[in-house]
Amino acid sequence: MRTEPSDVARIEVCVDTVDREAILQWWLTALDYLRVDEEGRDIVDPAGAGPAVWFQEVPEAKSVKNRLHLDVYVSAEEAVRRRDELVSLGGRWVDQGPDFWVLADPEGNELCLCWD
Repeated sequence: MRTEPSDVARIEVCVDTVDREAILQWWLTALDYLRVDEEGRDIVDPAGAGPAVWFQEVPEAKSVKNRLHLDVYVSAEEAVRRRDELVSLGGRWVDQGPDFWVLADPEGNELCLCWD
């Protein structure tokens, strides 16, 4: 088990996409992040707490279930508002648990919208 401080300078999450513009607003809304460049390659947490997210354009569409997804925690009221907005932006409801919804962006990349 590691006991010394990490040498990691930062963490960035990469989302593969065939059309960055098609999913960018969905992820900005899902994470409550800000766009940091005109190309929309990077979005960041305005509070500086969460990792940056980078959108990498790839030639192939998503074809299997995500092996990694983000859990986004908000209040129960905010979860309802954000779920509805994400669906209006082309996302879809996938599944639900007792205190979360699984949502997918317009390309099928998933996240869990959770509440306490």
